[in-house]
Amino acid sequence: MELPTYFDDFRIKTQPTERQRKVMSEEHIKLRELLAKAPELKDVLLGTFIQGSQRRATSLIGSAAHPCDVDVVAVTNLPRSRFTAAYAHKLFQPFLERHYSGRYKAQDRSWCITVDPEVTLDLVPTSEPDSPQVREAVRSMKALRDWSPTFQTLSEAVKAEARDTADWDRTEPLWIPDRTLQIWERTHPLYLIAWTAKKNQSCSGHFTHTVKAVKWWKREIQPNPKYPKGYPLEHLVGDTCPDAIKSVAEGLTRTLESIAANYRGHAARRETPFLQARGLMEPQNVMKRVEGSDFAAFHANVESAARLARRALDAQDIHESASSWRQLLGPEFPAPPSPGTGGYTPREKPTQLSEGRYA
Repeated sequence: MELPTYFDDFRIKTQPTERQRKVMSEEHIKLRELLAKAPELKDVLLGTFIQGSQRRATSLIGSAAHPCDVDVVAVTNLPRSRFTAAYAHKLFQPFLERHYSGRYKAQDRSWCITVDPEVTLDLVPTSEPDSPQVREAVRSMKALRDWSPTFQTLSEAVKAEARDTADWDRTEPLWIPDRTLQIWERTHPLYLIAWTAKKNQSCSGHFTHTVKAVKWWKREIQPNPKYPKGYPLEHLVGDTCPDAIKSVAEGLTRTLESIAANYRGHAARRETPFLQARGLMEPQNVMKRVEGSDFAAFHANVESAARLARRALDAQDIHESASSWRQLLGPEFPAPPSPGTGGYTPREKPTQLSEGRYA
């Protein structure tokens, strides 16, 4: 059974809390204001914008072990022909030392800033955009610069994202520094935002919730192997979730079944599949950091999860269905009904369906 009200309750329990959203909103605004005023960056920084799972509405509730993170992209005017990736990455360290001393650390493509036990910011520098259109947009376009929607529902937000980012062309990616490889690497966060919003529309608003359900299952129920996780896992869901799904339950079941069927050969060979990065013309595998042995172990977990999800979806009894979904997704999924409750689990308070997004 699809049990939509049960999945609504599950979604609310696993999305960022109101406090976490408030911290994310205040802290990303503070960081961007500090960057804009930094004297050592005034001749270098073109502008900033938000990307990542928060922007794509695919983030989960944060914890000390798994904090919420907001990606702040800092677009510079540094030409790749004159400045190395390592230089661009280190350029922001004096700023971070002054404002976030003891709370930041270098990552391969960003600086991670801890602003709360349950919230981090990822500062992602870029080189000068190749496209004059992108350079101008970073300076002036509200869809990039501000991103402060006042929507009360996710459906309104993703429709606006699809509209506002509809004109970004595949050939206009940004370049970010890879600290480990010491190279500039292409990425297209603008395209990912638009792609996700459009995919969500084609899935009747259920795609982002399906992504979050799969990510929750991976993070909380089957954390080993560690990879794939994060965006590579989200990308995999995007490649396998069918369009026109009618519920999160259907999307979750059919996505798990598609992953199991489509990559059974890769798992048997202990081989990582090639998943082309969205918005890029040249080959780039978003799964390149996932070892073949890890993918095989992950696939085995998916096979089992797909069977359990199918059993839950096909069950004709609410108790059997809810019990199976709870077995798949953990105690955050509502418990099955108790005898004498008329087929519904008693709730301590009404379900709140509003899904605001931080500004």
